[in-house]
Amino acid sequence: MNNYKLLPALGSLLTTLNLTDSARALNVTQSSMSKTLSQIREAFQDPILIREGNQYLLTERAKSLKQQLPLLLRQIDSLYLSAQFDPLQCQRQFSLALTPFFAPEILPLLCEKLEEQTPNANISCVLWQEEQLKELAAQEIDLVAVMAEEIPENLYGKEIGQDHYVIVCRDQHPFRHRSISVEDYLNAKHILVNGISERHRQVDLATSSYSKERRVFAKLPSFQSALETLCRTDSIITAPRHLVEQYAKQRALCIKPLPFELPAHKYYLLWHAKHHHDPAHQWFRTFLEPEFKAHLEKR
Repeated sequence: MNNYKLLPALGSLLTTLNLTDSARALNVTQSSMSKTLSQIREAFQDPILIREGNQYLLTERAKSLKQQLPLLLRQIDSLYLSAQFDPLQCQRQFSLALTPFFAPEILPLLCEKLEEQTPNANISCVLWQEEQLKELAAQEIDLVAVMAEEIPENLYGKEIGQDHYVIVCRDQHPFRHRSISVEDYLNAKHILVNGISERHRQVDLATSSYSKERRVFAKLPSFQSALETLCRTDSIITAPRHLVEQYAKQRALCIKPLPFELPAHKYYLLWHAKHHHDPAHQWFRTFLEPEFKAHLEKR
């Protein structure tokens, strides 16, 4: 097996042609340097240095090594240097997955700002549906913006906000002008959004002491389709306040409090440990964090 630890000493000897000077440069004793030279000769099956009176001469093999070695040593040294990231030169694709309960208006804003800061990069955004966070290691996803109760091992994360759930219905709904009881809530027509099973379970747990389950009217693939259905029917959606308030500005919607307590839920940006030390990834999550925080705080 090749001993690459000999290469720095070889490089010094080829430059100085002197054991004493090389020993001093490498901060070792002359006897240690002499032993190293013996190991170099054995490794390369060549004398490398030929003593001629008071000086050393290079063998033909040593002359060839003297030409090749400086570049090789610089390349080896570069392996230990921290990679530098320049947003203006970046040409990679960043990937982001979001739960359906993030207001979609954040995506055009992210794309606009990403283009300003990394004009040669691109971004792929997908909905985070029923995937488990434990499976993130197998996904080609840089960051996931999700609601999370527990963060699995090998995932890193930053909390980007908190929110509460509310009821939303169209302005003509019978709930519009009165308070809602738990019985009213369970008897109502509910629209569920696929990929939000964690929240569905929390609602079901909070109402489990009652004799009936809530009435599910429709399960739809996105919040956008759920909202369009809401505006056409006497149904309700249980959704995060930040999301509902974004849509309420554009449509005639009514927002009502839940008739039972649900704990505040936290939003996170999560990523797998395999990305943690990547300079480009570090920049991307630093770029996203304040954008998501501002978006969640927006009312």
